[in-house]
Amino acid sequence: MQDLRFALRTLRKSPVFSTIAIFSLAVGIGANTAIFTLMDQLLLRYLPVKHPEQLVMLDQPTYTSGQVWIDHSFSYPMYQDFRDKGQVFNGVLARAPLAMSVGYHGQTERAEGEIVSGNYFEVLGISAFLGRTLTADDDRTPGGHPVAFLTYGYWTRQFGGDRSILNQTLLINGHALTVVGIGPPGFSGMEVGRACDVMVPIMMEPELASSTVNPLENRRVWWLNVFARIKPDVSPKQADAGINVLFHQINAEEFRAMPAAPPRFRDRFVNKHLSLLPGGKGLSELREHTSEPLRVLMAMVGLVLLIACGNVANLLIARATGRQKEIAVRLALGARRVQIVRQLLVESMLLAALGGAAALLIASWASYFLLHFLPFEGIGLTTAPDMRILSFNFAMAIAAGLLFGLAPALRAARPDLAVTLKDQAGSVAGGFAQVRFRKLLVVAQIAFSLLLLVGAGLFARSLYNLKNLDLGFRAGNVMTFTLDPSLNGYDESRIQAFYARLQSDIEALPGVRNVSLVDNAALTEDVDQVSVTVEGRHPKESGQIIPWVQRVGPGYFTTLGIPLVAGREFTKRDGKGAPLVGMINETAARSFFPNQNPLGKHFGFGERRGIADIEIVGVVKNDKSAGLKRMAPEFVYVPYMQQDIGKMTVCVRTVKAPEQLAAFLRQAVKREDASLPVFGVKTMETELDESLFAERLIAALSASFGFLATMLAAIGLYGVMAYLVARRTREIGIRVALGADPGKVVRMVMREVAWMAAIGIAIGMPCAIALGRFIQSQLFGLESYDPMTLALATVTLGAASAAAGYIPALRATRVDPVVALRYE
Repeated sequence: MQDLRFALRTLRKSPVFSTIAIFSLAVGIGANTAIFTLMDQLLLRYLPVKHPEQLVMLDQPTYTSGQVWIDHSFSYPMYQDFRDKGQVFNGVLARAPLAMSVGYHGQTERAEGEIVSGNYFEVLGISAFLGRTLTADDDRTPGGHPVAFLTYGYWTRQFGGDRSILNQTLLINGHALTVVGIGPPGFSGMEVGRACDVMVPIMMEPELASSTVNPLENRRVWWLNVFARIKPDVSPKQADAGINVLFHQINAEEFRAMPAAPPRFRDRFVNKHLSLLPGGKGLSELREHTSEPLRVLMAMVGLVLLIACGNVANLLIARATGRQKEIAVRLALGARRVQIVRQLLVESMLLAALGGAAALLIASWASYFLLHFLPFEGIGLTTAPDMRILSFNFAMAIAAGLLFGLAPALRAARPDLAVTLKDQAGSVAGGFAQVRFRKLLVVAQIAFSLLLLVGAGLFARSLYNLKNLDLGFRAGNVMTFTLDPSLNGYDESRIQAFYARLQSDIEALPGVRNVSLVDNAALTEDVDQVSVTVEGRHPKESGQIIPWVQRVGPGYFTTLGIPLVAGREFTKRDGKGAPLVGMINETAARSFFPNQNPLGKHFGFGERRGIADIEIVGVVKNDKSAGLKRMAPEFVYVPYMQQDIGKMTVCVRTVKAPEQLAAFLRQAVKREDASLPVFGVKTMETELDESLFAERLIAALSASFGFLATMLAAIGLYGVMAYLVARRTREIGIRVALGADPGKVVRMVMREVAWMAAIGIAIGMPCAIALGRFIQSQLFGLESYDPMTLALATVTLGAASAAAGYIPALRATRVDPVVALRYE
């Protein structure tokens, strides 16, 4: 405590030193805490369930037969087989996302739903906060138990935590469901990064989803994620072996039920291996998008903290030179060196603790920025620090304190007592070993800064290449929004009539140039792939053909500005009862009909049926709607008027800024159906930016970290050069007295600056090239050793170093020889 009180008094007497040191640490620790806050919730944290380490997620190879609705999915009958016959599991649950339209007291809002098995809460070990959870009794009869379970976050956000909502009726997708329970705080489903609002039993799927097939009975519809809890006395290897015996038996039974399945398909289908993936952290699409960028950013902020620690270490060494006489006196009076080291380490730890406390504020701001950088709505992540974040912050502060404090403390505790107590000038300035150590710190800071600058340059250039890519369509002046009338109980004929009326209403609005609709909008990564039969191609010879499918409205390609290569677009005459027509892109044309004119040829949905009944009436140019980094896949387009549809995205090309029409578009929908939720209202340019959110995030943050690191390195270089100039004041005064001109003095100082910068850059350059190879998968359109980026980073760092060294050099030219010769 005596050391702590002394450290507080000492730091209070040096406010400038304390402020600079605390600010440097706050920035370094705060940046690390902010990235860790997001990384922890997405990559590291287990779900708030009972014994999450026992949970596994079942996964199978994509080589299958049927309709695949979501990734990592199984059919409901197969889930029942796992649940009833899986001897290695204590319980098996199933879940699937379900879009919902929730009405209460005349207000209808879109909600994120989840359809779950009756044993969902039992297997997870979760109890209700209010009421009860869903049970196996709620999941026995299709449509027989219209009940709903609300998550805690949705209950507090949408209903203000009103307990009277229990046993009340909500209108969900046009059906009345009774609220039976509220979930515990912190739990929002099994999908991390998608906060679930409402959970309903699987047996309500036929009522709420309006599926064209019955997925409760169909083994060819893959739509459920399956999680299981391994028995405590069963090892993961035993569980894997045991469940795969059952899985192969199930596949053999399913193969026998397939109509006309080719023999070559049997071995691959029956002998698929079922994987048991770790399930304690749930599943997450957001995790897949952000895991690599977050790891890269965590490495970058680690370098920023090292540079900040180097700066503080330099400050402590400089400060220790002014305290050498104090330390020498204390040693002469009998103090032990370990006491001196302890005292200096207490000061360092106090600085680190204050920096860590300030870092929490910086981390809170930065985390808020990071979460709002993500394009996903309702992600269920928080910026509020919990014990894990506070522990990480505390650990970083302690580690930083030891990192920057230990070496200066050990050096300061070894003064030459005789020389120091004589109060000679050299004792104040410090020895050559101390100078070398400080120079070494600056060289390391320059090398780390080069790494960050090169990384920032590579990410910035990659983002530039993506943003200037030829999309194949015109994103400017296009507004999009999404509707799903099926969630409000519309049947197919009402849906078709609704969309036709809505398109006519929007076309009549002032400022609207074109209007059309599409089921899976461009750049959203919504994918619909269906096996097709192509005229003149036998599947046994050519292999299975599974193109991307889009159901579009009349004038879709004109609205988006996708050029027509041959034939015609769809028109309003291509409706129900009209001849079936379709269009394909250039990739599909080359693949389906090499060296042939595709117009007038036919394709059909369903490889097994072998019916090619859709006439190709047009070919369009390839575009980047499937993803900017992806080569254009095979696309087939069909008129939505000839298909069974539900959710559709309306695309509106405007004359002026599309944002000005957003309110009018909502009003047009409201005139047709005031209870129909409108969601995803955004411009196509916003959609483009959101599709690049990971690239924009890493480019923006790496540029910020690179700038910050360069400034910290420049400050460290300035401190060392100012120290060296002060140390050589007498020498410089003699040189000036003997006639040295200011230019020579400047060159003498800048020579040392150049050497330190050159050594730092020489060390950092091969490391930067290695870094480029490490992040190559994150780049687009350039090599990891991009010469322009390396040159710009080198020039930037050299300029910053020169600026940092020039100020002490200029100050050296103004030394008064008379004062310098008397300098002690």
